Amino acid sequence: MELTEDEWARPRTVIGSRTVPGWVLGRARILLKPNRGDGGPAWADAAIAGAVEVGPATVARVRRAYDGGG
Repeated sequence: MELTEDEWARPRTVIGSRTVPGWVLGRARILLKPNRGDGGPAWADAAIAGAVEVGPATVARVRRAYDGGG
């Protein structure tokens, strides 16, 4: 997964906010970890699941929804 600067900015803004629900923060973290673009950590799904404390299926579901425009 590779994010453009604009795509990277939205989840970063969400993470910096103090007024969004926890599940939204989790999704933003899931989307930022696999970024293979400049400066992205390029984490594997299993590593993301462990870091965000969700199951690998959740990581896959969030990534699929994002890739599909959801």
